[in-house]
Amino acid sequence: MPAAKTPEREMASPDILIVGAGVAGLSLATALGREGFHVTVIDGASRPQSPTANRAIADWDLRVSALTPTSIAFLESLGAWSAIPSNRTGCYTGMRVWDGHGSGRIRFDASDVNAPYLGHIVENRLTLQALLQCAETCPGVDVLWECAMDTMTHTNSGWDIRCQDGLSFCAPLTVGADGARSRVREWAAMPTRQWSYDQSAIVGTVALTSHHQDACWQAFLDTGPLALLPLADEDKVAIVWSLDELQHEQIAALSDEAFLSALNRALGCDAPEAVAVGPRASFPLRQSHAIDYVDQGLVLVADAAHSIHPLAGQGINLGLSDVRVLAEELTAGKVKGLTVDSPVLLRRYQRQRKTENLAMMAAMEGFKRGFGSQQPLAVMARNVGLGLVDQQAWLKRWFMGQALS
Repeated sequence: MPAAKTPEREMASPDILIVGAGVAGLSLATALGREGFHVTVIDGASRPQSPTANRAIADWDLRVSALTPTSIAFLESLGAWSAIPSNRTGCYTGMRVWDGHGSGRIRFDASDVNAPYLGHIVENRLTLQALLQCAETCPGVDVLWECAMDTMTHTNSGWDIRCQDGLSFCAPLTVGADGARSRVREWAAMPTRQWSYDQSAIVGTVALTSHHQDACWQAFLDTGPLALLPLADEDKVAIVWSLDELQHEQIAALSDEAFLSALNRALGCDAPEAVAVGPRASFPLRQSHAIDYVDQGLVLVADAAHSIHPLAGQGINLGLSDVRVLAEELTAGKVKGLTVDSPVLLRRYQRQRKTENLAMMAAMEGFKRGFGSQQPLAVMARNVGLGLVDQQAWLKRWFMGQALS
């Protein structure tokens, strides 16, 4: 028998309702709150606890992100970057990429483009905590936890959202920032194109025998890409090991000692040796893209609109770009006297973001299929391609320019 619900309380009417208090939802709330909008953020989860400051191998977040300079600049503008402990971010200045079944290799260094760094590896929970501090102290922003959606109905005034705790909301604009399995997208009947890679990724923290050299290490294997991402401690890296389902089941079930042996065999002699591993977790890999990001009084951002293979670590950066562009469009519309649900503003956001997101998704799909093939001609072509890029300074600068944005 379902639990009895609390009596319905008075309906709240913010300018903008954001569903999902993740990185995208909180950054958007802060950006809009600073421009004078009244924003409410709801999330069905409990408020996250403050992260530990301990540095043992088991104390690092299993999920990390590679934040580009553009994303960092946006977080700085919100006041969030300074709230992330600097001794907890892994600044990387190089990338080492190779074909695990060939001779192709490529090396990127920040000095090649006169940049101080290529990015920072940051634990997701630290980014989230910093953004939560910004949102909770921003005038005009309310963040409500344990406030899960129960129903969602379109009305002439906007989307009427009723929550399990009895609260209800009806804002002129509702934002779906509730992740790849977005209920907002589903309940609004916004179709997506999606498919499974028939892969899962193993994530965790690994200790090395040597310095990680402030570099990201990435091997393309026939079973999927394997990345080592440098953490703030010089002998620790986060791993993201994408594996076809059969291999994933076998490797995920290994003991720590056997897992380390398998990891070092996969890396070969091209990367530092791993000597210890912390807790591990796995998640399935899917790619999806909403056919439309906008509807009447409704807009999707970040993973609710698109999710991609993690091999380039671009998911969070694409999501933050969504947030930045949407905030800019809504702010510009406010100056012009347009309402927040103006189709003109929402379509402008969709046009800008769809172009970049689809281009990145196509590139990731190409990498996945190209490096996943073991056909002799494909192996030869990609190794020649890697060698060509590594030898051509202008090509390397172009690729690095894409990674920095």
